[in-house]
Amino acid sequence: MVKRSTVAFAELRQFLLDLGFTLTRKDKFWLFQHDPSGTAFGFRSYRSNERVTQIDLDHVRKHLDWRDVLSEQAFDERFKEATA
Repeated sequence: MVKRSTVAFAELRQFLLDLGFTLTRKDKFWLFQHDPSGTAFGFRSYRSNERVTQIDLDHVRKHLDWRDVLSEQAFDERFKEATA
């Protein structure tokens, strides 16, 4: 069984857009790109109110830190319950 986070896709989408990511749709996937850092994320076709998987959320957390977009600590503060 896939473990879900407490974060809805709409919340994660807005968070990434607020960080300067652009969003496009390709086939059945959501693609987020942050050109200044070279960071990109691809997600399956989540519904807006669907909670993202914990794996997807952890992936975003790690890569934002690795690419110097946002520290893991700042991410954790934004999504307190989701990363606990």
